[in-house]
Amino acid sequence: MAKLSGEDWRAKEFEAAELFSPAAPIDEKDLFAGRSEQIDKMLEACWEKGKHAVLFGERGVGKTSLGKVFSSMFPKTLRHILAVREQVDPSDDFSSIWRKVFKDLRVRSVDAAANVQHEPLARDYPGVIQPDDIRREFQDIFSSNDIPIIVIDEFDKARDSKDITIHELMANTIKHLSDYSVNATIILIGVADDVNDLIGEHPSITRCLEQIPMPRMNRAELREIIDKRVVRLGMKMHRDAYWKIIELARGLPSYVHLLGLYSVQAALRRQSLSIIEDDVDSAIKRALEKSQESTQADYSAAVHSNRTDNLYRQVLLACALAKPDERGQFSPTSIIEPLSSILNRQAKIDTFQQHLLKFIEEDRGSVLIRKGKERAYKFRFRDPMMQPYVIMRGIEEGLIPKSALSALSFPAEPELDFSTSR
Repeated sequence: MAKLSGEDWRAKEFEAAELFSPAAPIDEKDLFAGRSEQIDKMLEACWEKGKHAVLFGERGVGKTSLGKVFSSMFPKTLRHILAVREQVDPSDDFSSIWRKVFKDLRVRSVDAAANVQHEPLARDYPGVIQPDDIRREFQDIFSSNDIPIIVIDEFDKARDSKDITIHELMANTIKHLSDYSVNATIILIGVADDVNDLIGEHPSITRCLEQIPMPRMNRAELREIIDKRVVRLGMKMHRDAYWKIIELARGLPSYVHLLGLYSVQAALRRQSLSIIEDDVDSAIKRALEKSQESTQADYSAAVHSNRTDNLYRQVLLACALAKPDERGQFSPTSIIEPLSSILNRQAKIDTFQQHLLKFIEEDRGSVLIRKGKERAYKFRFRDPMMQPYVIMRGIEEGLIPKSALSALSFPAEPELDFSTSR
């Protein structure tokens, strides 16, 4: 390989910034990683007449990226897929959401001079739109061969109408389309713990609704994000660097993008095509320096205390290191082991029980959310992005002992196949 010039190295840094996307959703199919189970379920809903889908999960797990690339997942031989994706903002209600859809759904018309034109449906609906309007339009306009697929992203942001909730209106729309066997599919995407948070409790539409939870990504999926980009850059990543990025990300793809980008750029600035663990350490420092002021302020509010012997930093760090379930929830029992390692003494639930109660209060920014019933409570970070940040702060501030840091190094018996890594 020819020796790279200074300009070549800078060009690779720019290329890396084009490939990794920590601040924006993925919009290129070839760069999209994992989520085969969710994709299959969404496709199945589209094939089955009268079926619709709800994709839900925590913020930051890649729902919007999947929504953006979903239309490219259909076989190229299908010529009649009419896919529309709309993004909801807080000012939207039911009518304005569907007016967006109707603007992008164009219908064929012929004028007096026999000129064929394609005009948006929205022209016919300047005012309030009702569920039955949607059913009639889809039923009258599209042929039996057409497959309109309407992806409505960030549906959780929509506001209720004056007299009826957005949940009821959308549920009625889905029921109408299903009852009349209209060949159209609605896919709702939003932040929610369960489907009822997005669509409400409507037993009548359960049979026609595919419920698709979007958990945090597993390690293999997170590695795929890195692999697809590092190969394009003509680079290789050391297995310790892989493992550290993946473990720090806690299942959140945006942090793999962030640490992956900064690690790659750290290696390139050393004029090396091999990414090592030291590059990840440099990436951690850079990520903390460039973190949003709101994140820093939320962290400070959560751990602040006038007492020098307080354990707020240590307990919050133990919460971030606790083994979560696929929805990012952890139990008090799972905090014991990481906190014991951090304190270098055996911790008990009594050691941190009051801290957990404080973390769910507004005075500490409600950094944690509590779910479940007494004696079976589970907790999770209100903002999932806070969890990796807390761990990186713990590393930078020396709160994590070597015994705990070893968990971020490549293990003797890995779950991932690194046989091709160096």
